[in-house]
Amino acid sequence: MAIKIKVSVQEQIREALDGRTQRWLSLKMQIPEDTLSKKMLCAKGYEFTDADIQAINDILSSTISK
Repeated sequence: MAIKIKVSVQEQIREALDGRTQRWLSLKMQIPEDTLSKKMLCAKGYEFTDADIQAINDILSSTISK
């Protein structure tokens, strides 16, 4: 029996970036770098929306999910 471990959205993004920077991703997403940074740090009031995750998946050709 396989045990499923839930990986956070932030960790999935870090892995999918595969050496690219958060700055690069923020430019591709057309959002301020500090906003992306706050989302990556799970700052209060800063969460990844479904639209954010879809945009990231499109940019990184990934399958990130909540």
